[in-house]
Amino acid sequence: MTFDQERRWIDDGPVGEVTQRVTWRAPRSEGIEIRVYGVTECIAEPTNPLPGTGGPCLVVHTPLPPSVRTLLATARASDGVVSWTWTQVLADCGEPLLASDPAGPVYRAVVLAAYSAAGHSIFAIAEPGEWWRAADGPGDIIC
Repeated sequence: MTFDQERRWIDDGPVGEVTQRVTWRAPRSEGIEIRVYGVTECIAEPTNPLPGTGGPCLVVHTPLPPSVRTLLATARASDGVVSWTWTQVLADCGEPLLASDPAGPVYRAVVLAAYSAAGHSIFAIAEPGEWWRAADGPGDIIC
């Protein structure tokens, strides 16, 4: 499985398009739907991280209650790919860690699961997201 994020400026202005895409090799069976969710909390972030540290927002075996999931996209499993796009003002300070559509909730990680009449699979992490605690001191600029 892969996750990628692409941003493209429109007409050399501050506004651009952000496209996020997830691809998978399996399952590819008929009758199975893939649902991609944004995880709205950075669940694995420690309560009081040390300055200058960071890590993933999501790790394997993390419980994902419905309250922290927002549906981003659905596709037939046989498609092997799903993407979603939105327009927003883009900052010119490097690729965003994980952009979120300004019209919806901010999400910090991306997961997916396969759904069928029998239920759904466990969630697979497409993008674990990242948290960062700025160092206390000059020169630590976060865009």
